[in-house]
Amino acid sequence: MASLTFYGGAGEIGGNKILLEDEGTRVYLDFGQSFDFGEDYFYEYLQPRSANGLECYFEFGLVPEVPKLYSKQMLRFTSLPYEKPDIDAVFITHHHSDHTGHLSFLDEDIPVYMGHCTHKILEVYKELYRGLGDIGEHSNLNTFKSGDEIPIKHLTFRPVHVEHSTPGAYGYIIDSPDGSIVFTGDFRRHGPMKELTEDFINEAAKSKPYCMVCEGTRMTPDPEKQYTEEQVYEKVLGIIEDSNGMVFGEFSMCNIDRFKSFYRAAIESGRKLVIDTKYAYILDSLKDKLGLPDVRTDENLKVYYRLSKTCQFCETDYYKYEREYMKNMITYKELKKNPKNYVMHTNFNKLMELIYLRPEKAEYIYSSSEHFLEGEDNKDQREVRDNWLKHFGITLHKAHCSGHAGKSDLEYAIKKINPEILIPIHTQNPEEFEKIYENVRIPAKGGMIKV
Repeated sequence: MASLTFYGGAGEIGGNKILLEDEGTRVYLDFGQSFDFGEDYFYEYLQPRSANGLECYFEFGLVPEVPKLYSKQMLRFTSLPYEKPDIDAVFITHHHSDHTGHLSFLDEDIPVYMGHCTHKILEVYKELYRGLGDIGEHSNLNTFKSGDEIPIKHLTFRPVHVEHSTPGAYGYIIDSPDGSIVFTGDFRRHGPMKELTEDFINEAAKSKPYCMVCEGTRMTPDPEKQYTEEQVYEKVLGIIEDSNGMVFGEFSMCNIDRFKSFYRAAIESGRKLVIDTKYAYILDSLKDKLGLPDVRTDENLKVYYRLSKTCQFCETDYYKYEREYMKNMITYKELKKNPKNYVMHTNFNKLMELIYLRPEKAEYIYSSSEHFLEGEDNKDQREVRDNWLKHFGITLHKAHCSGHAGKSDLEYAIKKINPEILIPIHTQNPEEFEKIYENVRIPAKGGMIKV
């Protein structure tokens, strides 16, 4: 009999750490960090000493004290003795930190599996942002594509692509002599690549699983409006076409569908999309895998260079990777002269550029996480942003759709796959699943469910 132990992801959104055990085979499904990780004990500059490994995390019960799992380096200042690992593999669904954030704690000899694109994104982020995307050292890191079959002892893991708010996301069908377990990862079916999720649902249904572990981020008690990516594009296009000044768009750098929506809307309205050098590097690194425009030559893209060092926009002012895109350079000077010709990607950390751009009659389209726009935790940061927009007379708009399946799509997927047992994770409302399906088992954090 197989069992699942939920060290994270039970009764919370994110932080997936699920141990699957079956006849001596031990595999983790994701190894992420919760969104509220450490907020009760750490604040701003009050943070654990990185050199001390898991010392503080164990002290406050933030990471489970599981033997034969963590690296010798991470255990140096803890009471948990180092032992060689007994974990056969860790399978990652996608690159978001709530699924990969604690990989750096693991023993480097534990085999880790992830999609090709996930690995590439993590490498790019590690290169651009210190600490972000750093998954630690792994001597046995393996990449796969949809349709591969990966044997782990008597189990076979079949990754199948799904649509999410980032490329390279997967769900898993796990086959054993006793039957199959389905693990959805994070998914949606209301974007331009919804057929990927349909592929996964069909393959999962064919496996006739005895257990399905399903994300439920948007499984809420109340009905929720389901916006599509096409509706986001249409709203963005309308705002741009009605604007008499520059338009700013805030969205996640790895939400490639959202990039394409803004890119398409900019072109349709006769404007160019402006991105910074970091974003240029990300798009350049992923263009072959995802069919993205060439940031060096595309006439509909411009690469924004900030003032630096000499304030003369000299090649030596910028990092080596930034110099690659200087033939497609634009600066605040050109943007100030012709603001109606451009849509500019931005975020909270780039508000300083408004001092140089000094836009008039500008629009700011917030097109990222609802949590930031509406969550109480981000109140202070949100007020600062709003103060900047008010100071420059910039109008704020919202145009966003979630990277997660809505209630009706979750019900569709569950009933089509039709598992014997349904286990909801990655949700704050697991009891809502009981309203749409009969045999639901709700996990507790740290608890085990035998299937």
